[in-house]
Amino acid sequence: MRPEAQALYDRALGAFGARDYASAIRDTEAGYALDPRREFLFTEAQAKRLSGDCRGAVVLYERFLTTRPPQVQVDATHIALARCAQELASRPPLVVMAPAPAAPPRPPPARWWRDPWGLTLSAAGLAGLGAGLGWFLAAEAARADAQGAATYAGYQARWSTAESRRDVALVAAAVGGAALIAAGARFAIVRRHARRAEGLTLWVGPGALGGTF
Repeated sequence: MRPEAQALYDRALGAFGARDYASAIRDTEAGYALDPRREFLFTEAQAKRLSGDCRGAVVLYERFLTTRPPQVQVDATHIALARCAQELASRPPLVVMAPAPAAPPRPPPARWWRDPWGLTLSAAGLAGLGAGLGWFLAAEAARADAQGAATYAGYQARWSTAESRRDVALVAAAVGGAALIAAGARFAIVRRHARRAEGLTLWVGPGALGGTF
């Protein structure tokens, strides 16, 4: 063995005897890099096994056996492998937790003018105004008929019809107008929320900091 490798090997044996397995592993690895002899493999494997790293020790034991050591060392290696097998079998199985699925991207906020409630209220408002206009025209037609009635009773009947139609027209127009006002308020609220949902955008440039809210 080369003198510098022998010095590391002797120091590793001293650390091993003092149960300083971390130092023993470090010195055997450095010595093996200088002079790849099987003594380093067995000593490092022993140090890893006694430090609790049986998985790493098994790899070194198997590499050591490929160097065809004497039978007494082969028997010692098999004993150490059996001890590692018992220790690994006594450990609980390693459970690898699958990463949690990534949250799906949040859908972009709907355009405020496509809000279903706002569109429904707008349609109802327009329908109410249309109905009010229709009943108002019908009332005016009844009033015109009343003016041409031949008898007072006919006049009264047609005038009463005109008044009823006018009342319906006023109610329909009022409902339609209220629905349109509600639609406008709904669109305003949805538009404000959509702007908030867009979040804060910042940009940094040379000597400048900007953003939109």
